[in-house]
Amino acid sequence: MKRIRFFIFATLLMLLPALPGFTQNGQGVEGRAGANRAFITNFGGDGISVIDLESRRLITHIKTGSLPHGVAIAPDGKAVYVSNEGDGTLSFIDPLRNAVTATIPVGRKPNQLEVSADGKYVFVTLNGDDGLAVVEAATRKVLKTVPVGRAPHIALRSPDGKVIYVTLEGDMKVVAVDAASFAIIGNIPVLAFPRVPALTPDGKRLYQTIRWLNGALVIDAAKNRVVDRIALCEPKYADEGKDAHGLAVTPDGKQLWLSTQTTDDVTILDTRDHKILGRVTVGRDPNWIGLTADGKLAVVSNTGSNDVSLIDVSQQKEITRIKVGAAPKRLAVGRVFIEQATR
Repeated sequence: MKRIRFFIFATLLMLLPALPGFTQNGQGVEGRAGANRAFITNFGGDGISVIDLESRRLITHIKTGSLPHGVAIAPDGKAVYVSNEGDGTLSFIDPLRNAVTATIPVGRKPNQLEVSADGKYVFVTLNGDDGLAVVEAATRKVLKTVPVGRAPHIALRSPDGKVIYVTLEGDMKVVAVDAASFAIIGNIPVLAFPRVPALTPDGKRLYQTIRWLNGALVIDAAKNRVVDRIALCEPKYADEGKDAHGLAVTPDGKQLWLSTQTTDDVTILDTRDHKILGRVTVGRDPNWIGLTADGKLAVVSNTGSNDVSLIDVSQQKEITRIKVGAAPKRLAVGRVFIEQATR
């Protein structure tokens, strides 16, 4: 009987590393997926800030490289990626330890990035190389660089994971790249300097902010063409750097949230008719907007005041404002694999 018990115990010990929520390492750290966090790039510094959205507090700053620009979370929550524009590098971050595990060269002036739906690839826009770097996450190597057009800026994955949309500042258009073959499969002229795109959950509509417009373009994703323009009235056309910038669509697809640098607030619109539903005052020069998966919380980076606003979506009310690093810009919101207990 003792031998049987010992055999069962030994077998369980061998299986533990493969069980969900267990991470095998030298320190015996157990982890779990599910921490709701925001990762914010501090473009005026050399790293990112990490905010726990449940406790609503700043956890730490992680040093990555010069001019951190873009940030994205792996679908399984086990990795965070940061592009460092000044260094031409991509940093791999382990959210379990809030530490950089590797940094690799990718090309000149890497901007915003995106992760494939299966987590295999990281797509990094290379603003200085007119290309889209495809990084293999497992090997941490650039698989290839796809020529996409002049001055690519933002990469955005479609809800079904099949398309990566890339905004081109130099060509004043958005291109659609097949996420599997890496071939360009669509061109969307916007006839203006494109800033930030956002998709509805069904992937049928693409919203795109552009330079000098305090509003956004409405694009039919199936037809690859602009079908409407949203222009807020204060003013419709803004000074450089004071136009609308970041935007996000709520998970239910009913609302469009638009950061308005002209008035330092977030404008909320109905996606059916684009009528204004409300406004929330935030910090100076709001840049980027992220939403939690349940649609209950919005996170806004305020570049001019070096802080981040947390907003209750249903009440359209700022809950708190958290100081971060210098010139916060891009941010990623999602659930990550975190430390639970240490043996």
